[in-house]
Amino acid sequence: MCGRYVLFSSMEQIASTVAQHLPQGPCPQTVQTQELQPNFNVAPTHVVPIIRLFQGVPTVGPAQWGYPPRTVFNARGETLKDKPLFAGSLPCAFVMDGWYEWTGERGEKQPWFTHRADEQPLIVAGLCTVREGVLYATIVTCAAVPELEWLHHRMPRLLLGEGELDAWLQGEDWSVLATIDAEAVAHAGLTSRKASRQVGSVRNNSPALIGWE
Repeated sequence: MCGRYVLFSSMEQIASTVAQHLPQGPCPQTVQTQELQPNFNVAPTHVVPIIRLFQGVPTVGPAQWGYPPRTVFNARGETLKDKPLFAGSLPCAFVMDGWYEWTGERGEKQPWFTHRADEQPLIVAGLCTVREGVLYATIVTCAAVPELEWLHHRMPRLLLGEGELDAWLQGEDWSVLATIDAEAVAHAGLTSRKASRQVGSVRNNSPALIGWE
């Protein structure tokens, strides 16, 4: 599951990361995403940058996170083709610097921030669709790899392997998102650290949420 995440990378950093994953090179940038501001508490309904094919070219542009009418912000990779809600959707990808997950009992839950140890952005599989002139997107999830099961039994479907982002945007095979390569996740060097409980309120948005002062 992924219901909150962090994105503080600049458009230049995002473009560089995307370029490393695509044979076409850097993505074209849109005016809207060039004004991207750091967000340490990205939540459903927020407008976020996504990567998708536009007129056959990988493009970074804004989309609202969560499919209407119930703001569905996650899609299980195992059942993408089976859900009427996702019929007609197109592949896309989210960019994030890490995501939040909670452990513990109700009332005492502890948020954790999972990210790359080298602080490079992560690319995550998604779906997008246009409804009444608005572009919406949702994050694809898969079963968590063993080293992250202590956090949650689900995790964002990271696109880590060589050619994975390009293949996903081309829509070659949706079934590949049902699982994730544990070795690729280990190679990415993910780490988790305690985050501030203030992340529970979307009104809170500062570097202090992830331990930065």
